[in-house]
Amino acid sequence: MPLPERSYKTDALVLSSRPLGEADRLIELLTWERGKLTAVARGARKVKSRLAAGVDLFTYGHYQLHRGRSLDLITGLEVKEHFTAFREDASLYPFGLFLAELTGRLVRSAEPAPEPCLLLLEGWRLLCDETLVLSGRMLLCRAFELKLMASTGFRPHLEGCLLCDAAEALYFSPSQGGLLCCSCSGGDAARLSAGTAVLARRLLEAPLEQVKMLRPLAVQMRELAAIAAAFRRYHFEIGELRSIQLIKLLNPGSKC
Repeated sequence: MPLPERSYKTDALVLSSRPLGEADRLIELLTWERGKLTAVARGARKVKSRLAAGVDLFTYGHYQLHRGRSLDLITGLEVKEHFTAFREDASLYPFGLFLAELTGRLVRSAEPAPEPCLLLLEGWRLLCDETLVLSGRMLLCRAFELKLMASTGFRPHLEGCLLCDAAEALYFSPSQGGLLCCSCSGGDAARLSAGTAVLARRLLEAPLEQVKMLRPLAVQMRELAAIAAAFRRYHFEIGELRSIQLIKLLNPGSKC
């Protein structure tokens, strides 16, 4: 049986990057073929390092890696796209971080992740649109979250009652995983306005780029944020993410 190749190449997006030792960086990458993986970029913190340009958060690139005993090593890279807007605009930064942070929590290691990769890449690009206002950023994050959960096998049920198929279903139950009608509701089910249920379906089904054309009401944004947080806690055991704390801190009027 042939041994696996020691070196490989892959397109990837940097989900996180932190110092390791005196000169290295520990990088979490999201790849199309191998899902999420962690690798070391040796010497990447040195000013003249040839790896320094492609190991920061919000980077899309082509990476060459070598299999190590415990962690793979990044031995070469080519930057395809830098999302510098996230670092240049303090109010925008936490929104880009939210997409990366949530992806890192939902996508599993060593499993192909083409949909999450394309979704994250598109999400970062859309967030960097200078015409997108605060409400648009918030709505894009909600749409991204719904689509990402669906792509990782946790698609919320938003078409009629999950239990009896009744057409009118305005109660969302995190534990049941979707909408319930009045007769089937109970437990942790929270009532939504009709507009919120319709909006949630639109965000899940429509292309991500169409989000900027929607104009939701404040109550709909509050309800969407509440059910998203409850769904995260129940199915993924994810509390309040650091990025959400930053969004609230830098944007006091946000519905996150």
